[in-house]
This record gives sequence, C-alpha cells and structure tokens, in this order.
Amino acid sequence: MKLAYRDFPSTASGVPAIVFHPEGPPSVDRPTHMAQSSGAVGRLVAPFGDYAFYPSGMEVGGICWYRAVPGSTSADPISLTKAVVQATDLVDDLGLDRPALVGWGQGAVVALGAALLRAGQVGSVICVDAIPAHLELLPPSALAGGNPPPVLLAATDPAGVQTVADQQERLGGHGIVASVWHWTAYDGDDERDKAVAERIGQWLTDV
Repeated sequence: MKLAYRDFPSTASGVPAIVFHPEGPPSVDRPTHMAQSSGAVGRLVAPFGDYAFYPSGMEVGGICWYRAVPGSTSADPISLTKAVVQATDLVDDLGLDRPALVGWGQGAVVALGAALLRAGQVGSVICVDAIPAHLELLPPSALAGGNPPPVLLAATDPAGVQTVADQQERLGGHGIVASVWHWTAYDGDDERDKAVAERIGQWLTDV
C-alpha cells in the first residue's frame, strides 16, 4: 500500500524534507512544526498512514503504518520492514532533490532504513529518540548498504546519554558512522522542542 501524506509548500528557502512521526496514533503537527521552525527546511512532506482501495473504489485508510508487538515495547520486524519499504517508495515517488529524512521514535528508525536504502537520493537523515534495539531490526539490505548519507542521532531525554551511545555503537557495528546530539536540560517540552528545531537547522545547514 502507498503512504498517505500531507504536503506543505515551502515557507522558507531550504532543503526539502520528509518528516516521520513517532509510534502511536499519528500526529504530524508537532514534528512538522519542529522541522519548519528549524529555518532550514523548504518543502515538507509528512506521511501519516497507508492507504489502499477496495475494488469498489472506496479508500481504505490506515491509522499508522508501523506498530509495536502487542504488550511489548519491541518493534514488529515485519511491520517495520513494510514501513521502510513504503517510505522508500515514497522517496522514489516524490522525486525530491536529495531531501532530508527526519524521524521521531519509530519514525526515526523508518527514516534511517529508507535513507540507507536510497543513500544516493537522500541528502541526510536525522533520527530523534530512536530505540537502539530497533535499529537492529532494520532490513539487512539497509544495514549492509554502502556509502550512507550523513546521519545525526539525537536524544531528548536528559538522562539518555547512554541511548545515543548505544545507537552509535549499533550502527558502527554495520560500518555506519553517525554524529550524535544529546539534549541535557530539564526545561520542559517547549524548550526541548526549540532545542531540537535549532539542532535540526544547524545540522541541515552544515551537511
């Protein structure tokens, strides 16, 4: 099935971006706002689910295209692989000029998988609050690919310094070199979101 998405026209000069929301009921508003507030993003596309059509022509919508194993914090490898394939197809279909892929939570893992599979078409990938163990569940073809785009691993839990270290170690085991950024303040959600937006802007300006 194809991904349904919202397409936000450019509000500023900058690189095109595809933003992937975290797991759970899909909401593209907050991650989209952070990406736009970075000041480094032009056109922005935010997928929010998958869709298909019955033979009658009626649309079938999906609330989210990846899920966790019921009763567990683990990812469903089959669902995750499907999500990566769908995200890769979206990169192909949109034909954006070396977009940045920006994801939160499980969406960060999906963004990374798609970026690794389409390294020549993607300019960079930013993974915010990805669960380290889920990185190992990416399709082997993605983890085995060569010449990945620049990768930024970010964590917004002030106590999560080990999270980015674990992420970096896991990807390093597959020959993927990534930069890391860790937000260490305890100033609340608004300040955290501002810090993430600023870091996204710096990263996209520098790569």
